[in-house]
Amino acid sequence: MNASEIISAEEFGEYLRKLRGRLTQQAVARHSNIDRDALTRQRVSNIENGALPTAQQLRCYLHGCDRLGVLDGLEPVRQRIEESAARAKRAGDPTGPTGVHRVSRRLAVTVVAVAGTTAAVTGVAVALFMGRYAGDGAPEATTAPGVPDCVDGSVCFWPEPNFIGRKITLPPDYFTDSTCQPLPFVARSVQNNSRERQRLFAGTSCTGQVTILQHLNRAPLPSVAVLSFRHS
Repeated sequence: MNASEIISAEEFGEYLRKLRGRLTQQAVARHSNIDRDALTRQRVSNIENGALPTAQQLRCYLHGCDRLGVLDGLEPVRQRIEESAARAKRAGDPTGPTGVHRVSRRLAVTVVAVAGTTAAVTGVAVALFMGRYAGDGAPEATTAPGVPDCVDGSVCFWPEPNFIGRKITLPPDYFTDSTCQPLPFVARSVQNNSRERQRLFAGTSCTGQVTILQHLNRAPLPSVAVLSFRHS
């Protein structure tokens, strides 16, 4: 198969596997380091089995195979597959324009309701959000749940429970596969849509209570407190 004939991530992975030849996956991973980025053997296996690599992961893979000379020909193919997958997701995604509009309306109603409350109620809502309210018999804050939309191959974090707020989307091996990754805020809800299991930590530097988040979009967490995570 010529590179120009590749139309899917699975075919792309098969093509890369043939480029690897007799090298082991471990050998590719061991020699894949570029600009402090590197692949694990598991990441190499995932790519060859249909997990479309990022541009940097492709560079690392080809560097590990000593085939960087074909990067200029393969990167446009990778981009074409990535764009095609994104179009297909938008076309069949219930969180597309209509779904987003519905969520926007719910958020707008919430904003109007908050604007019309008293200053005392607003103070309670802010305290609840910051996790510092402990009064007895206080009214319980309610928020319309959002949509846990997370792009394939990534891990997503929201600053509020029920997938509300401005999320951040990170690859599962953010920077490197083995480094503990701090988050810029306390993540209150999380979705793992990668092919790898993630370990979520309540403290910084991957300390404190540990929560295991399974792979491939199984059981997203609508209520949690996470400050760092690590690929498992």
